[in-house]
Amino acid sequence: MNLFITGPHLLRICLAWAIFYYVFMLIYHSKLSVQRQIFSFTLLWFLSVILNLLLSGYANLLIAVLIYLVLWPDRKVDYYLINIILLSFLVKFWAIILPSPVLMHYFPNPKIVSYGFNLTISLIEFIFSITFVYFYNYFKLNNFFQSRQNPMTSIVLGYIYIICFLFLKLTQSFRNYTALIMGIFGFTILQCLFIIIIFITARRRQRKIYRDRFSEEQVKNLKMYTDQLEKDQLKLRHFKHDYKNLLFSLKTVAAEQNYDAMNQALDNLENYSDDYLKNLSIDLYQDLNNVKNPYLKSLFISKLNTINQKKIACSFNCTDELNNLPMNAFDLIRLLDQAINNAIHFTERQEHGQIQLAITQEDQQLAFLINNSLANLPTTERSEDYLELLHIKDLKKKYSNIFIQHSKNAKWFRFHITLITKEEQL
Repeated sequence: MNLFITGPHLLRICLAWAIFYYVFMLIYHSKLSVQRQIFSFTLLWFLSVILNLLLSGYANLLIAVLIYLVLWPDRKVDYYLINIILLSFLVKFWAIILPSPVLMHYFPNPKIVSYGFNLTISLIEFIFSITFVYFYNYFKLNNFFQSRQNPMTSIVLGYIYIICFLFLKLTQSFRNYTALIMGIFGFTILQCLFIIIIFITARRRQRKIYRDRFSEEQVKNLKMYTDQLEKDQLKLRHFKHDYKNLLFSLKTVAAEQNYDAMNQALDNLENYSDDYLKNLSIDLYQDLNNVKNPYLKSLFISKLNTINQKKIACSFNCTDELNNLPMNAFDLIRLLDQAINNAIHFTERQEHGQIQLAITQEDQQLAFLINNSLANLPTTERSEDYLELLHIKDLKKKYSNIFIQHSKNAKWFRFHITLITKEEQL
C-alpha cells in the first residue's frame, strides 16, 4: 500500500485508467444502454483508481473480476467479454513497455515525478491505444472475438498477460539481472507465438474437417434430390402410358355414345390424374432453383425430403433468386436446421400437420419464414422450450443485423428470421 501519494502519481493513475476504459468502450460491443454504460464505466474507473492506489499492479486481477461482474449480461459464461478484458489489459501493458526505451532516453532519471513526465507517459499511452483501436476495427477483430465461444482464446490471452506481468515485476525487482530476465522473456514470447501458431493451425484443421463433413452431407442431399427426381421421372413414364390407355378407352366409349360409361371413364381419368399429381415432389422442389447458395440449397433439399417422407403437407416458396447471405452461411444453416427440426418434431404426430417454409427479399431485408401447425395433443412439451436449442442470444451478440421473432395462436406457431442487408448484396 502506498502511504505517500504525490499529485503527479495520482494524475498518472487516473489518466491511465481513463484511457483503459475509453479503449474498452471502443472495442467492446455492449448490449447495455448508453446511460448504463456511462454509469458502469464511471463506477469501474473510480474503483480501479482506488484499488490501484491500495494494491498497485496486483489489483489488476481484482479489477478484471469487477469489470466482468458489472458488465456480465447473463448467467452464461461470456467468453467474448473475458477476451476483451484480457485484450484491454494487454494493450495497457504494451502501451507502457514499447515506448519505454524512448522515455528512458529523454528522462534518464527513473525517480522523476513531475507532471510533465506523467503527462508525456499518458499521451504516449493514449496514442498507442488509439492506434490499436484503429487496427482492431480495420481488421474487424471484433467479429473474431465474438465468434470465439470457447475458453481456448481466453486461456491464450490470459497466459500471455501473466507472462508479461511477471516479466515487468521481475525487471522491477531484479534490476541487476535485466539481461537474463530479457532473455527469459524473449524465450517465453517465442513460446507464446508457437502456442498461438499451433492454436490457429488446429482451428483451421477443425474448420476444414467441418467443411469436409458438410460437403459430404451436401453430396448426400444432392443424391437424395436426384433420386427423387428419377422416381418422379419413372412415375411420369407410367403415367404417360396409362394416360394413353385411358384416353383410348374414353374415345371408344365416346364412339359408342354411352354417356354413363363416358362419365365413369372421365371420373377414372380425373381420379388417376389427381392421385399421380399429389404424389409428385416437383411442386415441392420447384423454387429450389432460386436458392443459389449450395450449402443452403443442400439444407432445404434434406429437410423437404424428410418432411415428404413423413407425409407432412408442406409448401416451400422462394420467388426471388438468393445469391449472397449477409452472415456466415454455416451459422445461418445451423439456425435453420434446428428451427425446421423443431417444426417437424411438433408436426409429425399430427393427423393433418402442415409446414410452411418461405424465403422472401424486400426493402434490403432477407427473411426466412418457418411456420408449423399446432394440434391439441396431450403433451408436456412447448414450442418455446425448443427455442433454447437455437442459441439465439449468441447469434444476436455476434450479428447486429439479425432479428428473430416467434409467435403462435391456436392453429400456428410462427418462427421468422430477418436479416438486414445492403441492396447490392442481394
